[in-house]
Amino acid sequence: MNPLLVPLHGLGSRQDLPLPLPLAVTGAALVLVLSFAVLALAWREPRWDGVPGGRVLPGLTRVVDARWTRIALAAIGLFAFAWVGMALWAGQDRVTNPVFGFAYVWMWVGLVPLSLLLGPIWRTANPLRTLVLLARRAGLPRDGVLPLTPPVWRRIGRYPAAVGLAAFTWLELVQPDNNTLAVLRWWWLAWVVVVAGGGVLFGPRWVRSADPFEAYAVLVSRASPWQRVDGRVALVNPLRHLSTSRSPSGTWAVVAVLLGGTAFDGFTGTSWWVRTVQSSDLPRVLWSTSGQLAMVALVGLTFALGVRGLGRLRQGALLDLLAASVIPIVIGYAIAHYLSLLVLEGQRTMINLSDPLGWGWNAFGTAELGINQLWLDAPQATALIQLFAIVGGHLLGVLVAHELSLRVLPAGRRVLGQVPLLVVMVGYTCGGLLLLFSP
Repeated sequence: MNPLLVPLHGLGSRQDLPLPLPLAVTGAALVLVLSFAVLALAWREPRWDGVPGGRVLPGLTRVVDARWTRIALAAIGLFAFAWVGMALWAGQDRVTNPVFGFAYVWMWVGLVPLSLLLGPIWRTANPLRTLVLLARRAGLPRDGVLPLTPPVWRRIGRYPAAVGLAAFTWLELVQPDNNTLAVLRWWWLAWVVVVAGGGVLFGPRWVRSADPFEAYAVLVSRASPWQRVDGRVALVNPLRHLSTSRSPSGTWAVVAVLLGGTAFDGFTGTSWWVRTVQSSDLPRVLWSTSGQLAMVALVGLTFALGVRGLGRLRQGALLDLLAASVIPIVIGYAIAHYLSLLVLEGQRTMINLSDPLGWGWNAFGTAELGINQLWLDAPQATALIQLFAIVGGHLLGVLVAHELSLRVLPAGRRVLGQVPLLVVMVGYTCGGLLLLFSP
């Protein structure tokens, strides 16, 4: 992670918890187990199978689908792309350059609340998607220069995006000098070439498959109360939508990378990791790269073992189906680890965006604003938010996993078949709390 931002991750510490850490971990595990027991007794048949329901809002649909709305969102995305690009290529290599906060805070953390509150809005505002669509309007083939067949697209799924997310996590947590313009410029070029260039070659569907930020935003937006029902915007039960919306191939890899990357971020703050790396003769980059890969592999392997208990259906299909139950966990981890970062550095980025070149501008009227600490001057409140975010995310994940499991398990195995996945989720909960609050 950008070293300028590290101290903001853990403003709540184990001393700020309302009870000792061992009791907090034990209590969280018991809450999950008891919740599963209640579900096993009271929720014995699938309740949300079929088409997602909700309250359709025709008026809102007309506004969202209006041509001017889509043009406005695309224009905002392109403007932000150009404005931050100006800071990246012509700005000063200082901590006041807003490109660092924009990349590591707004794009990485800010997409979570944005997608939860407004749904898949980033898909329309994504500047790289807009560039690909403009290229198509300029005369490029509709499906790209090298169009791919539907079976190929189904196999590709979200696997390219998972690789991109792993690469960005490596930039954020491992890359030396990641808080310098020279490094960020190369990564920016790689992002544009791979996503936009691939969109030109293979068509706009490549953006959906390969853009890590769009994949992340769309994944989180599946837990938003704003969804499409029969093509119209509707207010829905987010848990029902998570249980009924389609999971493309590779969704499990995306959640494994996201969850594993966040877990590794917390792991690098433990005293054991710091002592081990500092006392080793091996380069820090090697330690961190190995640690990141190991954590992602651990999450992916344990999740696969948990899903294995559900039956003998095609493993890939089961992994993607049950990946929906990990989405609330990913959101909970993101809130617990990065909410303080978003609040403080997000405001700082907004202030610095008024002067992207360091020339004394005040383009948006934010250059002279101060930073509001909000609740962050009360560490106990921060610790409670972190605790509830992790435990709450896992509780919702258990509920979604239970609903999905009922659809694939035979009647005689609907309880025992879920036990392996429950054990995995309890492990994620305990591990998340220990990584977040351990010294």
